[in-house]
Amino acid sequence: MKLSVNTRATPRNLKPHIKATQSLAVSLLQALDAEIESSLVNGDFDLGSAFPIAGADLDYKTWLKTYAPHAASSELGEHHLRAWDWSDGFSQGIAPPALIECWFRGGGKSTTVELITCRTAVRATRRFVLYVCATQDAANRHVSDIANVMEKCGIERAVNQYGFSRGWNAQKLRTANGFNVLAFGLDTGARGVKLDHLRPDMIILDDIDELDDSVNRVEKKIQTITQTILPAKSNDCAIVFVQNAIHSNSVMSRVLSGELDMLQNRIQSKIVPAIKELTYEPVEKEDGRISYKITGGTASWIHKSIDVCQREIEDFGLLPFLRECQHDVGVGGKFFPEFKEYGPTGEPWHVVDSIDVQPWWRFWGSHDFGTGAPACFLLYASDERENVYVIDEWYESGHVSSSQVEAVLGVLEKHKLAEPKLLKHRSGAWNTKLEAIAFDWANTFPPQKVEERVGEYPVEIWWERGLPPVRAVKDRKAGWQRCKELLVSIESSVGVIKPKFKILRRNCPNLIKQLSDTMCSPKDLDEIDNGTKNDHAIDSFRYGAMWRVNPVRCPEINKDGTPFNKENLPAWVKDNKRSDYV
Repeated sequence: MKLSVNTRATPRNLKPHIKATQSLAVSLLQALDAEIESSLVNGDFDLGSAFPIAGADLDYKTWLKTYAPHAASSELGEHHLRAWDWSDGFSQGIAPPALIECWFRGGGKSTTVELITCRTAVRATRRFVLYVCATQDAANRHVSDIANVMEKCGIERAVNQYGFSRGWNAQKLRTANGFNVLAFGLDTGARGVKLDHLRPDMIILDDIDELDDSVNRVEKKIQTITQTILPAKSNDCAIVFVQNAIHSNSVMSRVLSGELDMLQNRIQSKIVPAIKELTYEPVEKEDGRISYKITGGTASWIHKSIDVCQREIEDFGLLPFLRECQHDVGVGGKFFPEFKEYGPTGEPWHVVDSIDVQPWWRFWGSHDFGTGAPACFLLYASDERENVYVIDEWYESGHVSSSQVEAVLGVLEKHKLAEPKLLKHRSGAWNTKLEAIAFDWANTFPPQKVEERVGEYPVEIWWERGLPPVRAVKDRKAGWQRCKELLVSIESSVGVIKPKFKILRRNCPNLIKQLSDTMCSPKDLDEIDNGTKNDHAIDSFRYGAMWRVNPVRCPEINKDGTPFNKENLPAWVKDNKRSDYV
């Protein structure tokens, strides 16, 4: 008896087996047979483990000389031995501590972990290696290199009953002894990292960081690693992370510093530079060009000797060499590498615990205006030697102009730099010792042409309360340069070198943090990274630093703080039309 079938309600996997000439029972049996065949071929029911093959009984040094002589041409460095000792200690069912290794460029990072992958396949101490890189193309290249070594080692491909490879391509390797490798790029956005029923029992993080990573891009990589890759691992997973630091906001730099709480159970060795205790000096070529010569230090690996490093400095320059090979990530990474909390011998440098402020010093402020975003007011003082101090900050979001004024007056009153004209009328005008407040004037100042004014502007509330906002210089690059000049300015006092710019630690946490953390734009080293989320304190600092170079008085108030004195009226209110707009 034949049964009619409603194909619209038929499951997708069953549709290829539905035929009008056969019964539903036969179609179901055919579908079941195909599913069993697929499971057998793809290993869904293969619950066994990988098995070792020829070469598994050799120690790793002998194995390298036998199967990878190209990698044994130079004596292994201490950092290589650590990685090989770690991998040869694998035991199935036991998760080893994660291995964190920060090696210099050209230190054999990728070659080492690729060979460790091949030897792990030979020894069968793991079944499924997930090779993770910043991009899928980079991960595929590493897997392709692993395939080449496997073929030289005699590791055979897995094939099905028809003699076809079960998976041997740019992204995936499956061997006859039950070992698997899968390439994973952080740029793919893939959610799953399982291979059939297998979870990764070894994860290699290699070439994760890139020089042009933005702040947002680094955060996305961290999310993918911590929310997609690591949660998919097996219980006995072995994890290795090898990378040079590249820049101070890189994933590797943040793992090493402990800022990221991933991979806490770890073996973390000291950062390995190409040359330990490197010293160098500028030398002048015969034609007048300036180069740099290595004058001291010890090479970390004989294969990358001091002579090799000297050629690299001459080929691609000192700064790239310092960043890539010496992990000097302040070069091109931090936007304010000149900012240092502590000096060369551990003494307080730009950040101090106390400042003996004197009443005869000069005082001014700067303000980055914001309502939904944080607003930031910085208070400055300057002594008779032209040293500059940031003595306080106010940093909050969610305030309109009037409440920002109240907060700033509170800061000034605390330092005895402002008081109400009439003590009983605190909501009225105040007297202040500030010379000016370099003020963010985007949509806050009234237009100079009266006919363009509409209503009252935020800064007018400040003027009416006796505060002296002036238009800040908005040239960003000039402002950043002036900030850097302040940070590098020094003076000699009784034979002791001291910085001419200091910040009071307890009062200015946001300015200190942003000067410490802000990164360069990967496309423009004279500008901050456009993914910087918190820049309000350094923007305010930029305004204050520029006012220091070009001080101007606020024309909207008298010297005694009286607002809108006729002698100081700006041009746009001299025609007596102000009452029509306010």
